[in-house]
This record gives sequence, C-alpha cells and structure tokens, in this order.
Amino acid sequence: MESRWHHVSRIYIVLLTELTPCRYNQGQVCTATSRILVQEGIYDKFVEAFKEHVKTTSVVGDPFKDDTFQGPQVTKTQFDRVLSYIESGKSEGATLIAGGEAYKNAGGKGFFVSPTIFTNVKDNMKIYREEVFGPFVVISSFKEEEEAINRANDTTYGLGAAVFTENITKAHRVARRIEAGMVWINSSNDSDIRIPFGGVKQSGIGRELGEAGLEAYTNKKVRYANNTHAGRANI
Repeated sequence: MESRWHHVSRIYIVLLTELTPCRYNQGQVCTATSRILVQEGIYDKFVEAFKEHVKTTSVVGDPFKDDTFQGPQVTKTQFDRVLSYIESGKSEGATLIAGGEAYKNAGGKGFFVSPTIFTNVKDNMKIYREEVFGPFVVISSFKEEEEAINRANDTTYGLGAAVFTENITKAHRVARRIEAGMVWINSSNDSDIRIPFGGVKQSGIGRELGEAGLEAYTNKKVRYANNTHAGRANI
C-alpha cells in the first residue's frame, strides 16, 4: 500500500490544488466539481489530505481582503438553501467531517457558510444527486473504473467533469465515456475562448465560445429547387 501511495503522490498534489472550483466563488460555480469519486485504495488518505488542504486554504471572511478565499453566499435564500442541504446530509447518514454550519467569525454580517465536506456518501442521497451551489463537497469511494464511470454518468446533469490519474491512456478512455460537455484531465475548469463550452442532459443546449458559439447568432437559410420541369436557364 505504501508503494502505491508513493506512486500516486504527485497526482495527489495536482488533484488537491486543482479542485478549487468546489470552493471558489463560495462554490457558486456551475462546474464546481463538488462530487468527488476516489478509488478506495487511496480514499482514506485523500480524505485526510483534502480536509487539511481546505482547512489551510479556504480562508473565510471579507471578500475585499487579500487573504480571503471565500466570501458570503450571494443571497439569504441561497445561504438557507446550503444549510438545508447540510441538514439533509446529516439526516440521510452521510459523515460530516468539516464545516456544516454558518460561519460566525466574519464580523456578524453576511451569509457565510463554513467550507463543508461530507464523506461516506451514498448515490441515493440528496446531497449526492442535486447541485448544492455552495462551499460543499461530497466524497465517495469506488473500486473499479467501470463502477466510477457508471456512477459518474448516473445523473441528470452533464456540464463538466474532471479525471485525475497518472495513466494518460486511462484518462482519455474514461473521459471518452463520461457524459458531459466538457471533461478536464488532471485539471479542473480550465477554459479557452477557442474551445466550445456547454452541457448535455439537463445542463443545457447549445455551446458558448469557439466557432460553435457563433451558431446562436446565425440563421441558416435553405433553398430547395425542383428542376424537373424547369427550362434551360440563360446565364
């Protein structure tokens, strides 16, 4: 086990640093990578490392201060919504290992939520199946690649996904089968104005950016001519 852990340590560092979309902008990101599936051989070590990483980097407070990483939720409605998902996770039996409450040390104002992590999450739980849109992560383990793909695709959403592995052949194989408009490999939420962005399933129709993004601003016109009985044209 220790030799395997040493083998994945480099990708671990990449994974931890790239999984910020589930926390930046207070988790209010449409491609937040907030549902994390980790292979069971490294699950416990990942959870431990991820928890520590969030603790040291997710500084909650005044968004105008340079050292702040996470500010308040956009409205009280969203603040209450995130807290309701926390209660749902608790009631359904997931394990809360960080956060899970309103953040009180921000001057007494604002709709702040402590960065929240749930583990031992089951596929039928509300916090696993729905989009929380807050500083909220659920982590579950899987055994084999096929299981991970099937579970990743078992959702009504399909905007973005990320695959982390040192095996680039496996990465492309898995990415090909994931039902999402965008799949990042060993990164998350990278973008380029030349690359189309959009989702499948209930994550939208059409694309922004790239040449495909021009489709929404164009009209296609068709002319159909039946020349069977037409005379010869003088050109």
